[in-house]
Amino acid sequence: MKKVIGLILVALFVMSIPVMAGGWTEPKVWDQCGESVDRMPWYDAESKTLYFCRDYNLYQSQFADNKWSKPVQVEIPGINVRQNQVSPVKRGNHLYFASFSPATDYDFYMSTWNQTTQSWGEAAKLETINSDGQDWALWVSKDENEAYLISQSSFAGKNVRGGRGVWKAIKENGEWTTPVPLEGDINSEVNEWSVFKEENSGKIYINSNREGAMGSYDIWVLDNDDAKAVNLGSPINTKLSERSLWTDGRLMFFTGLNYENGVGGYDIFVSFYK
Repeated sequence: MKKVIGLILVALFVMSIPVMAGGWTEPKVWDQCGESVDRMPWYDAESKTLYFCRDYNLYQSQFADNKWSKPVQVEIPGINVRQNQVSPVKRGNHLYFASFSPATDYDFYMSTWNQTTQSWGEAAKLETINSDGQDWALWVSKDENEAYLISQSSFAGKNVRGGRGVWKAIKENGEWTTPVPLEGDINSEVNEWSVFKEENSGKIYINSNREGAMGSYDIWVLDNDDAKAVNLGSPINTKLSERSLWTDGRLMFFTGLNYENGVGGYDIFVSFYK
């Protein structure tokens, strides 16, 4: 099975394959999952590297020679030394992520790749898009001028419906604006766990345990910020729990909890659009 997945990935990475009518294939557990907690995947197509969270640390694995490399920890000076980093987002030479501190729970940071030393620089806290509470999951656009985030706190005295929800910020004059709560169906009366925008189509994917979910958390998709949220359905969603994801519309990495064919509690799964 690993060989089959590898061959499909090679085809996707080296060829331009049009998307035809169909649907997502039956998810398969990612080759490098182990007994650890593996979740919150982010695939960087340019370097063919999967960034993800393993036991609350940031890890990476590269796809080369028809296989995934053994995951190694992402070393970020002064911050990635405790087990409390989540939500990696790789854009150009920047790596965004959330890190925990007792004072403010999770906050968002950004580290810059130093080409000379071939290492990540010390991370800077993204003050404007952090609240006084838990800021958990982040998505940043390719041009790094738009961000969606998940927070269970408030910004500028505003709140979202439910206990945890989706906010949006843009960059003006090089600085992030204060996030604003999204008012449409993207937020519900309960919890949204993560958010991802597929820039080719403009579709937005969220994880939510809202009414209509097949399991505890499902993946939902919207055509835009103001559209109706539609359950992605099977085979991606199940009676169990589906969480954070990355997709380009043809390839999807997502997190599944307690799957029968998983190898840990949280595992990363792979599906292809056929």
